[in-house]
Amino acid sequence: MSSSLTGHLNHQATAFVTEVMSKWLDDEEINSFIKTIKDWQEKIALPDIRLPKFAPYSTGWSVDKASLVLVPLVSSAGVVVSKISEPLALLGSAGKQAFHSLVNFNRHSNKLQSIPGFQTSLSPKEIKNQLSQVGAVLFSPPKQMASFFKKISASKGANSFQDLRDSLLSCFMSSILLCGVNGASFDIKVGEGSFLKNSQDARSLALSLKNVCNRLRINSTFILSDMNQPLGQAVGNSLEVREVLEVLKGKGPLDVLKLALELGTEILLLAKTSLNRTEAKRDLKDKIIKGEALEKFKQIIEAQKGNPRIIDDYSLLPQAKNRMKILSPNKGFIHKIMMKQIRSVCLELEAGGKKSADLSDHGPGLLIFKKIGEKVEKGETLAEVHFNKVKNVSSFEKESQGAFMISEKPPDFRPFIIERIGAKV
Repeated sequence: MSSSLTGHLNHQATAFVTEVMSKWLDDEEINSFIKTIKDWQEKIALPDIRLPKFAPYSTGWSVDKASLVLVPLVSSAGVVVSKISEPLALLGSAGKQAFHSLVNFNRHSNKLQSIPGFQTSLSPKEIKNQLSQVGAVLFSPPKQMASFFKKISASKGANSFQDLRDSLLSCFMSSILLCGVNGASFDIKVGEGSFLKNSQDARSLALSLKNVCNRLRINSTFILSDMNQPLGQAVGNSLEVREVLEVLKGKGPLDVLKLALELGTEILLLAKTSLNRTEAKRDLKDKIIKGEALEKFKQIIEAQKGNPRIIDDYSLLPQAKNRMKILSPNKGFIHKIMMKQIRSVCLELEAGGKKSADLSDHGPGLLIFKKIGEKVEKGETLAEVHFNKVKNVSSFEKESQGAFMISEKPPDFRPFIIERIGAKV
């Protein structure tokens, strides 16, 4: 590794600790933290590859599927992409408690684990080889970082928005440094399905992240997106992987495609692979139309020991044994989808009637056919539940039905993309 690159890595790690973590770690821990960051960067650095290197992040763990579209899509457009599949794994029990509804429900890594054979626990050598050969990787954070974040989350707790923001800031920025990238994109979720209920808090988090990225000389771009209802139709690990494949095939829900295109466009603009937003979005659409984004996802699956046959045969993905249609009790418009209730329903599906969820069971989930603002007739199907076992089918059906609030008039319009921060056009 060149001395100039080593010096840059040292500057980044030191600046990050000074800016964010010095208040929680003593001198010995700081030195150990910086050494761990530098060692990982050096092991997975690609000094001979001149392509831009990016890492995408999202605060929407509960229904985060856009990144599974985004990673192969952007990589097929000439950007090297490193995605840590479950950054919250870096947090200790106190930090996880703050995000308990997100961490325990439909975790990102479980989506990947629903692909037969897929491995996310990779060595630095495996990560580097895959980035060189494929141009994209999805991996779990190294265990070496766990002790630092256990101490941070234990000291910060979850007593205020500032505590949550600081925990996220530490988690995201450490992940960025571990990946050794020169750019990052952030999808900041806003609404009832997020711990960020309003745009003001979401913007505050985005600006804090942007400030630290600027100090570390890392290009960054941010999109604030609405999360008052699930993204796409599918909610559930295996069902969401299937939906991701449909989107990469040029099908699937338009909101998933829209978010991936918006995030990908911002990345291409920052990476300077496109001249303007129109050109960037057109290039990404072409990657889907020509099948190049899907082929890239196949390469990722093969490289990480997954079964690529799932692309053409969805029956190879885990499937729940039973189906149940949720019918509308009234005529009207979908006024609201109760995200807390959707989450509760899915946790019961994963638990299969047991006290705690069996996270190895990736088949259960929901397919939501009616979204906010859509007209619905009495008796029309709102959703379809895929399940293996529930405690009481009748009460579970009523609980699922109660997640949909129906009104006589359509609700006020809410923009899906709320705000963009940081892109220079």
